[in-house]
Amino acid sequence: MSGKYENLHKVNELEKEALQYDIDGWLQYDLFTFDWWLLVIFFILPWIVWIKLVDRNRMVEIFLFGMFIIKITTITDILGTELDFWQYPTSLLPMFPRAFPFDISMVPVAFMLIYQFFTTWKTYTYALLTMATIYAFVGEPFCVWKRLVIYPNWNYFYSFIFYLVVGTAIRAFIIKLKSLRN
Repeated sequence: MSGKYENLHKVNELEKEALQYDIDGWLQYDLFTFDWWLLVIFFILPWIVWIKLVDRNRMVEIFLFGMFIIKITTITDILGTELDFWQYPTSLLPMFPRAFPFDISMVPVAFMLIYQFFTTWKTYTYALLTMATIYAFVGEPFCVWKRLVIYPNWNYFYSFIFYLVVGTAIRAFIIKLKSLRN
């Protein structure tokens, strides 16, 4: 058993050392750069828009929908980073996942607004297709061009499919939850 705990101790020490490197690099190369300010805008602006536009009568339902999106995108981003599908050279904060502005703000707020304003499957599907197209084939190439993300083993079509599958699955799940309540 002591070997297991020695190994765990070594992993913890390496993680502390890696975090210190991350903080030092963030302070030296990321903080207050143009790309960092862009991430600040990507994090704050969608929530300002959401607060102004959210239907207060459905806020809990819409927010629940968004929380599922946040969980899925965050877990997917962590997994994709670990598998080297993508990398995020600039981070908003060194102790948060590097995709934080995208996973916690840009992506879920867009999904929540679509969920709120397009209430039938037909209109929701059209809006979702539009959002997936814009995010996958305009937004992501922009972020690659700005070097906010690097895709060594990924392509935009996979993202397009991801947005469609997640948006459809979470909407169906929320509708099912609502029907169970009634």
